[in-house]
Amino acid sequence: MTMLSANDELETVEGAPESLRIAVVGPRGVPSSYSGVERIVEELFEIIAGEGHRVTVYCRPGVLDSPTGIYKRMRLVRAPAPGGKNFETLSHSFLSTLHLLARGDVHDGGMPFDVISYHTIAPGLFSPLARLAGIPVVNHVHGLDWQREKWRGLGSRVLRQCERTMVRNATRIVGVNPDIVDYYRANYGIETALLPNGVHKVSDDFIPNAAVLSEFGLVPRGYAVSISRLVPEKRMHDTIAAFAGIPGDFKMVFVGEGKHSPEYVQRIREQAGGDPRIIFTGLQQGDALETLFRSARFYVTASELEGLPSSLLESMERRIPVIASDITPHRQLLQRVPGYDWFFPVGDVAALAQLIAAAWADDDKVQRLAQGARDFVRANYSWPVLAAAILGQYRSVVKQSLATRA
Repeated sequence: MTMLSANDELETVEGAPESLRIAVVGPRGVPSSYSGVERIVEELFEIIAGEGHRVTVYCRPGVLDSPTGIYKRMRLVRAPAPGGKNFETLSHSFLSTLHLLARGDVHDGGMPFDVISYHTIAPGLFSPLARLAGIPVVNHVHGLDWQREKWRGLGSRVLRQCERTMVRNATRIVGVNPDIVDYYRANYGIETALLPNGVHKVSDDFIPNAAVLSEFGLVPRGYAVSISRLVPEKRMHDTIAAFAGIPGDFKMVFVGEGKHSPEYVQRIREQAGGDPRIIFTGLQQGDALETLFRSARFYVTASELEGLPSSLLESMERRIPVIASDITPHRQLLQRVPGYDWFFPVGDVAALAQLIAAAWADDDKVQRLAQGARDFVRANYSWPVLAAAILGQYRSVVKQSLATRA
C-alpha cells in the first residue's frame, strides 16, 4: 500500500479558492494538553494555517475560556459540550457543526467554509448535515474508537452507527494506518486515503530541567518512561506487573492523566502499592514534559489498541528507543528499523519484563536502535510533507464539490 505524497492531487481548478477555509471539528481543541488527536491537529493545522489557509478549530469550554481566539494563526471558536464525559464528543461535534453551517467563519464576517475536517469517528454522525449544506467533509479516522475499552456496550453501538453514517455521507475518509484502510475496504467496500501522523525534527542541544528531575527523584537515563492518557487500553497494569519483578533501582515513570477513567487510575496506583520505583507525574507540559521525555533511557508501551501513536513517533525522533507491544501500528513504525526486535505479545508480562531487563543491561543496543529509529522517522514521517498531502486531499474534495454544482 502506498502512502499519498505531497504532490498527490494538489491541482487547482477554475473558481477554486487559492486559500481554503477549513473548519476542524472533533478534537477537544488547541492548544493541546494530550498526546493524541489534539496534538496531531495542532501540529497539522499550525502548518496549514501558516501557509495562509483560514483554519478554524472548534474547541470545548475546558480548552477555550473566551468565545473566540487565535492560536498559532489558527482561529478558535468555543462551542458547548454538554452531556458529561460519555457524550461530550458527540454533543460538541453536533453543536460545532450547527454553528459552522449557520454562522460560517465568524472570524471573517460569516463567510462559508470550503471544507469540514472531522477528526475521530463520532463527528461522522453529523456529516449528513454538511452534505445537505453542500460542504464537503474529510473525516480523519485516528483509530477504530468503538474497540476501546471505555466504549464497550452502548457506547460501542453508538460509535458503530456513527461510522456507518460517516461512510455513507463523508466526501472522503482518511486513515492513519494500513489496518484502518484495509478495514474500510473489507467491511464497506470503499477506498480511503492513507495519511499517517507526523513528527517535527528536534534539536539535540536541549538542556534538561534539573529541578523537574529532582522533583520526581530521577536521574538522566535512570528510568523508563510512558507518556499517554491513563486508560485501560494502554495496559499500564501490564507494565507495572512486569516492573515489579525486576530488581534494582531503575525506575518506571508514567506521564499523563486519566480524568476520564478515574477507576482505572485508582486501580493502577493501588497495583503499584507505593513502590518508590514506580512514579506517576500527572499531566506535564512544555519544558517539564520535554525533560521527562528526553532524559529517559527508553520508552515502554504495552498498549493493545492504537491508531498511529504520536508519542511513539516523538520517542523515535528524540532518540529514545521503544519497547512495544506487538500490534500492527507499532510494527508499522519499528519493524523497518534495522535490528529492531523489542516487541512482546499483548498481555505477556513475563516477555515484557525480560525485554525491560535486557534493555537496561545493553546500552550499546539502546544507542544503536535509537539512532536507527530517528533515521527512519525523519525519512518517512515529516509533518510538512504530510500537511502538503492532506491539503491535496482538501483541494480534491473542493474541486469535486465545485464540479457537482457546476
